[in-house]
Amino acid sequence: MNLRFRLASLPRRAAQLGLLAGGALLASSCRHESVAPEPVSTSTYFPVVVGTYRTYAVADSNWTGGVATVRTYQLRERVAEQFADAAGQPAYRVVRSKRLTATAAWVDDSVLVVQPLARAVLLTRANVRTVELIYPPRAGKGWNATAFTTSTLSPDTITNVTRQYGPAVGAPFTTSAGAGQAAKTYDATVAVLDIPGVQDNDGVYRRSGTTQVFASGVGLVLRRRYSYYTYYLGAGNQQIITPSVVQSGAARRETLLETGTL
Repeated sequence: MNLRFRLASLPRRAAQLGLLAGGALLASSCRHESVAPEPVSTSTYFPVVVGTYRTYAVADSNWTGGVATVRTYQLRERVAEQFADAAGQPAYRVVRSKRLTATAAWVDDSVLVVQPLARAVLLTRANVRTVELIYPPRAGKGWNATAFTTSTLSPDTITNVTRQYGPAVGAPFTTSAGAGQAAKTYDATVAVLDIPGVQDNDGVYRRSGTTQVFASGVGLVLRRRYSYYTYYLGAGNQQIITPSVVQSGAARRETLLETGTL
């Protein structure tokens, strides 16, 4: 059988429990696979070690009337402690801090919880749990990022696919240079793409999505979220289209600056 993170053939409750237990049910459902998947440690693309940190350069862009306003600052994610969750599984508390300039003091902004399981990495932010990665990573493999959240956007927590790996696994990736920030190349990475929801028009004049790039042995090196329009409404609500110009919307880019140990 083709190994995919698709659990439609399992009972709903059993599938959810299987993911919580680190994908044991997924592994057992594929026991007749003639070729075993290559082993990939959960720390390969999402290492979590107490005392380590990652610092990101952030650029928030907002467009109004075709004019962009860009706000820059820095975010730091620090792995503060390890603890056991209610099911006895290891979890990590990650403190996110913010500063406006490279010389300003860090101010704590929020707390995340990361759970690296055998078959997936879970992230809880603002009481919403998402599936960040699944293992082993394979090009084009998809899963439901909000499998633990039932909503109108994700009505079927078992089979709905909202996130997938890009077309290449283990490929090199180079981040873009920015103000005071040099471009950097990572030898082995995976790209994770969020599948956009319903688009108006054909998606050409309204663009939205999320792209994340994880580097082997490093973790997240790039996150980009965007939702913007390349048209505006003229007289009589007629759409005036300029495909190469963003008229309204927002985007955020987080690029890794450095990693280290506090």
